[in-house]
Amino acid sequence: MDLNLARTFLAVVYSGSFILAAQHLCVSQTTVTARIKNLEQQLKAQLFLRNATGVSLTEQGELFIPYAQSFLNTWHGAVQTMQQQNQPQPLKLAAEISLWSPWLTRWFNSLIKQQPELHVTATVAEATTLLSGLDAGEQNVVLAHQPYYRPDMQVEQLVEEKLIQVAHPQQPEPWLFIDWGVAFKQQYQLAFPGQTQAQIQTNLGPLALQLILEHGGTGYFRTHVVTPYLASGQLVRNQSAPEFSLPIYVLYKRSNTHPDLHLALELLRSLSV
Repeated sequence: MDLNLARTFLAVVYSGSFILAAQHLCVSQTTVTARIKNLEQQLKAQLFLRNATGVSLTEQGELFIPYAQSFLNTWHGAVQTMQQQNQPQPLKLAAEISLWSPWLTRWFNSLIKQQPELHVTATVAEATTLLSGLDAGEQNVVLAHQPYYRPDMQVEQLVEEKLIQVAHPQQPEPWLFIDWGVAFKQQYQLAFPGQTQAQIQTNLGPLALQLILEHGGTGYFRTHVVTPYLASGQLVRNQSAPEFSLPIYVLYKRSNTHPDLHLALELLRSLSV
């Protein structure tokens, strides 16, 4: 069946008039009439009843509506799919929530600076969501705090950061618990049994850091993030408190063939030096 016949049929159905359908399709009323006659001949069925106020559907016309709509939907879906295949596929980067700053931010900015025309998407979510997406091909590369071993999965330790306890020099209260992931919570519970409850809890390190700088408090942060504040005296380190390991892994599938994957990985590794 001709696509124009299906379009014309549905235009008449939704407008209730050959005249209005012709205006909608930007063709003459004679063309609409000829197309509907052609369609009825092919189907060997009368689709419309003409009357003084317009047209109404016959029983056969009612039955034909979903087939015409399905025909057009199939065509539009095929066109969209082919157009997407001809467009550059974005490089899809992702990171756990606690890694959006500074790692994902710096990585994203480096890629855009190196390749201004590159199509990139950046996603932040819980580790389980990201790893499921990586398995399903919804992500190209994921930054995570824990390794995730699966067939075809490449796992590289990017860097091993340390978390240290720091406080506001004049106002060390309240205690802030920052959720740095499952591995951290396991280490923390061993070091401080029963002390996971805190007045303020968050999984966003930058938010907790801003709260401490402005209002006071104590919490665990990445060493390289708080180093400038320790040097300026805005924060002080509790030397007697244990420090915790916080490794960062980069995960991607070895079968991934995105043309910009190698560049993205090289830039990411350079950020860790």
